[in-house]
Amino acid sequence: MKDIVLDFEKKSFTAIPEYYCCEYPKPAAGWHEQVYYPRSIQITNNYPVKTDLEGLKMTNKSWDEIGAALNDDVKTCPHYTYAETVHLVLKVANANYQLFLTVANYEEVDQKVDIVINKINEKTILVPAAGLVRVKLEIALSQTTFDLSLITHNRPDNAQKAHPATVYLNYLKLEQQALKPTSTKIGIYIASDSTAQTYSLTEYPQSGWGAELYHQLKGKTVKIKPSSFYPQATIYEWENAFVDNRSMGARSSKSFILEARLEAILKDIAPGNYLLIQFGDNDATSYRPNRYVAPKKFAEYLEQYIDSALARKAIPILVSPPAQFKYNNQTKRFSICFDNYRKVMLQVSHQKNIPLIDLGKESTALLNYLGWDAAHMLYLQTSKADYPNLSEDKHDITHFCSFGAFALAKIIAQHLSSIIGAEYFELKEFKQDLRPIIDQRIGMIHLSWPEVKGAEFYVIKECGQERHYLATTFKTSIYVKDNRQKQLAIIPYHGNQPLAKELIIEV
Repeated sequence: MKDIVLDFEKKSFTAIPEYYCCEYPKPAAGWHEQVYYPRSIQITNNYPVKTDLEGLKMTNKSWDEIGAALNDDVKTCPHYTYAETVHLVLKVANANYQLFLTVANYEEVDQKVDIVINKINEKTILVPAAGLVRVKLEIALSQTTFDLSLITHNRPDNAQKAHPATVYLNYLKLEQQALKPTSTKIGIYIASDSTAQTYSLTEYPQSGWGAELYHQLKGKTVKIKPSSFYPQATIYEWENAFVDNRSMGARSSKSFILEARLEAILKDIAPGNYLLIQFGDNDATSYRPNRYVAPKKFAEYLEQYIDSALARKAIPILVSPPAQFKYNNQTKRFSICFDNYRKVMLQVSHQKNIPLIDLGKESTALLNYLGWDAAHMLYLQTSKADYPNLSEDKHDITHFCSFGAFALAKIIAQHLSSIIGAEYFELKEFKQDLRPIIDQRIGMIHLSWPEVKGAEFYVIKECGQERHYLATTFKTSIYVKDNRQKQLAIIPYHGNQPLAKELIIEV
C-alpha cells in the first residue's frame, strides 16, 4: 500500500478522506432490565469541513457524564466521555503504521488534546497557544478504517457546561509497516481476563491459567519479565518457546480493545505466533456498563481479534470462558457458565475455521469428575492463616488458586500440543506447595498429617452423624477454624475417588 499523505497547507492529497460529525443531543436512556443505555449518537455524514487558516478545522465539544447507579451500588455507575466533533475517515488495511501529524492551535491559550483513533486515545499532547506540535506515532489498527478525531480537554461534568474548542490538522501521513520477521521461537500470546491473568506474589495463591501455562513447555531455563505497558503483562521465555500473557482482570472483549491492550499485542506479534483469545465472563456483566457486551455483539469483537491476527499472519485460537464454582444441589452437578457467549465462540470458530479450545465444557467436566467437595481445591477458597500475605479469607467462586489455574493450563496445553506440536510440550503434574505458613492463629487449628501414597489432595470433614465439609488441600497441613469438634476426618482423594483409608485426627 502506498503512503497516504494529506497536506492541508499545500492542498495536496494522495487519498480523499471522508468526514462526519457526531452529536449526542438526547440524555441517556439509563437502566432498563439491568442494562444501561448511554446517549445515542447522531451522525451527520458527508460533513462539510473548513480548511481556513492553513489547516483542517476540527471543532469539538466534550464532557464527562456519570450515570445513576443500579440499585444504589456505586460500582455500577456508568462513566462516559462524550465528544461532539468532526471525524476524518480513511479506508486502510488492518495493519501496523507510522503516523505523522501536525496539529496547530490558533487560540490564545495552550490546549491539551487527545489524539483518538478508532475510539482509542493514542496520545495526549499539549499544543501551545498560537503554536503547533508535530507528532510521530506507532499505531496498530485492528479494523480496516482509520477514524481520527482531536478532542480537547475542557471537559465539564455535564453537557450544559460544555463549550466548543478548535484545533487544526495541518498535515497527516500514514505509512504502512511491513510484517515483522517470522519468529525463531514458538510464541503464544494471551488476550483474556482475570481467570488467565498473572498475579503478584502479594496476591498468592491466586493465579490464572496464563501464568501457569509455561510450566507445560519444554525447556531448561525460563526467563520471566514484563512485556507491556501494564504490570500484569508478563512474558515467560524458554529456549525454544515463549508465553506472553497480556491478560488483565475485569476486561471484556470490548474494553480490552478500547484500552489499547489488543493494539499493544498487534505491535509485537509476528507471523507464526499464536493468539489465544478468551473472553465472555466480563462481557456478561450487564451491571458494569463500560465493559458489557451483549451476546449478539460478541461475535463482532471476536472477529476483530481474529482478523487482526490473521492480517499479521499469526494464528488465532478461541478459548471459551472457564467454569465457575456453581453447583446445583438438586441435580448434584456443575453446569457450563456463560453458555450464551460460549455458543457464539463455537459459531465464530466454525464460520471462520478457527481452532477453539472449549475450556468452559472441559473445566465443567473436571468439576463434575471431582465432585463438590474436591472441586473446592481449584478455586480461591483460602484462609489468611495459611497465607499471611492475604488481608482476608477468600471465598471466591470465579478465580483460581495456583492448583486450579495449573489444572486449566494443562487442559489448554493438551490442545496446544496437538495444534502446535507435541515436541514443544512436556505435560507436568502440580507439585506440593512448599511456601511457609505461620504457626499460630487465634481461633484456628493447625492440622498436619503424613502423606498418603497416591493421594492428589485431601478433603477435611467434621466427624459425626453427618459429616460436614471444612476444606480441601493438596498440602499435608492446613489451618481450619476451631469448630469445637473432637474429631476431624482427613479423606485422601485420587481424582474423584476417595482412597480406602482415611485419617481420623483427634483435636
